[in-house]
Amino acid sequence: MTAARRLRERLATGEPLLLPGAYNALTARLFELEGFEAVYTGGYSAAAANWALPDIGLVTQTELVDHVQRVAGAVAVPVISDADTGFGDLINVTRTVREYERAGAAGIQIEDQVFPKRCGHMEGKRVIPLDEMVAKVRAAVAARRDPDTVIVARTDAIAVTGLDDAIDRLNAYAAAGADVLFPDAPRSYDELRAIRAGVPGTLLVNISERGKTPPLDLRLAGELGYAIALFSSAALFAAAQSARELAKLLRTDGSTDGMLDRIIDFGELNELLGLSAWQAEEERLNTGP
Repeated sequence: MTAARRLRERLATGEPLLLPGAYNALTARLFELEGFEAVYTGGYSAAAANWALPDIGLVTQTELVDHVQRVAGAVAVPVISDADTGFGDLINVTRTVREYERAGAAGIQIEDQVFPKRCGHMEGKRVIPLDEMVAKVRAAVAARRDPDTVIVARTDAIAVTGLDDAIDRLNAYAAAGADVLFPDAPRSYDELRAIRAGVPGTLLVNISERGKTPPLDLRLAGELGYAIALFSSAALFAAAQSARELAKLLRTDGSTDGMLDRIIDFGELNELLGLSAWQAEEERLNTGP
């Protein structure tokens, strides 16, 4: 069974899915080993962790495809991947979907922002006309090589044209064939409820710590009617804070002794990386049949 089919069947159960964001292959594997059923690759985390760039459209399609391939190659669980605006017009969306599928994405997310886009929790966003995004969704659906590949359509209209327009857009994207609907940056529980009441499709809520959306956990997200609770950047935020604390400690103390209880053991990390399996394979190849 393909990863896309497993993702589609998991969503069909109706049980809310807790979806962590992985900013690289190692974090994806850590999430998989902790029992998560799928992982997410976000543009914000990819740009920040791999290029030290803000999420304002600076990372190219080919760079993100390579990023998706590394993450998807490290895990067996389905990977849902952020494809920004599709990187252009309809033929660009078509190519983007096919390249992301080839890289191993089981779900592909496109959004209705004007390019160059911005992180959904930043100011200054703009959205393209509704009919243009509907055409992009249709192009994404038609471009799939695997009919099970999940198409996620995101709207950033809440902060730009208002909640009512965002709801209209989500319903139009669903009618165009989107499997999952992603209203980014709802600003209150009332807005979250209004979206659920006005949109009958499968909804995703993005929980960005200290962002525009109020605090949520998986239980509350499910109670509000959201099928996916996405923690897109939590791992990145935690890693950045940890690295900064280590840098300060190392600079002041000249040692990491004060953080040893928060640093993974060398041998444990090697096992997470599959060292024993690689060594066994090396031994088998060297000794022959």
